[in-house]
Amino acid sequence: MNAQATQQPSPIYTTSAIWHEVPDAKAYQVLQLSEFLNTKIDLKSFGDGLARIWFVAIIMQPEDKMHSNKIVFHRKTNVLEVYWRMDYERIMAATIPEFKVYLAAFFVEVLRDALEKKKVKGFDASAFVLAVEKGLKTWV
Repeated sequence: MNAQATQQPSPIYTTSAIWHEVPDAKAYQVLQLSEFLNTKIDLKSFGDGLARIWFVAIIMQPEDKMHSNKIVFHRKTNVLEVYWRMDYERIMAATIPEFKVYLAAFFVEVLRDALEKKKVKGFDASAFVLAVEKGLKTWV
């Protein structure tokens, strides 16, 4: 028998594009965010209009102009992609617990904004954002 390993994509995936001076521990928290949310929230329970959320926290120096905010919804695959700049100075000054609080609030705010701008049919966006907000209170 020929077995092939396959990895199922997470419904909520968070990652970062970071400047080399940002501590690894903070980049790791961005990854931990999606791991936590995927254990607490079932994306499918809010409808079938959204299959995946891909969130990229952009943590670059203010002078960097290459990385900009972007929201893309792929109707064919029902994937929402959000690329959003975080406050570099705030992140660099923050402790890990402070960064987690900022990251959680930032994620909720950007998610709410993205789902308002990109209306997704067959998905209860407001209930989903409320569930994320409630769930993240236990993460920080």
